[in-house]
Amino acid sequence: MSDKGVLCSYCGRKRCFLGDLSQAPDFCPSIHREEQIARSKEKLAKEDNKATSQNVAKTWKDYGKLTRVEETVLFARLQGYKKLGVAFCVGLSEEAEKFANYLLNEGFEIATVCCMCGALSSDEVDLPEEDKIFPGHRQPLCNPIGQAEILDHEGVDLSILLGLCVGDDTLFIKHSKAPVTVLAVKDRVLAHNPLAALYTSKHIYTRINTRKPKLK
Repeated sequence: MSDKGVLCSYCGRKRCFLGDLSQAPDFCPSIHREEQIARSKEKLAKEDNKATSQNVAKTWKDYGKLTRVEETVLFARLQGYKKLGVAFCVGLSEEAEKFANYLLNEGFEIATVCCMCGALSSDEVDLPEEDKIFPGHRQPLCNPIGQAEILDHEGVDLSILLGLCVGDDTLFIKHSKAPVTVLAVKDRVLAHNPLAALYTSKHIYTRINTRKPKLK
């Protein structure tokens, strides 16, 4: 196994969970990235980060009992957030409405914005015709930057992502001034459960190779 990088995914023990680093492998960041760990601790000690981390730790009391939908509300409440924003994919409009109802029923103010806000097309980013699904026709374009701008303008305390496309979520997080969490991600093939691709990777019909490679 290479010792040139951080590869926690290949650690068989993960005894850091217990605070024990005595058997840490060569690629353990707790041992070999001391400068970054120290800097992260300094940032964690800042009051806003410390308070958020405490509230996350408080949710562990109900670990395995609450769904992520419920955990999101619990976290928001512990943080003292009053107004929540939901940035959702047009394809998950029904889910967005149900989630919005739930947030309202829990006493939050909300603002919700669809990925199609602004009615953009792929021509906005000069997408070549040959890269369109149907060359010569209008192709809708998601507007995650617009979603972030709008929710920030609405004064939300927390933005919640619901089913944004891969990459669109990247743009949203990059441009959002409000803190961001993810309720769910989009995976049309696997009923929005992308981990199913990994869980079923040993089956004969899988298209992905999850066998351990030989690392130099």
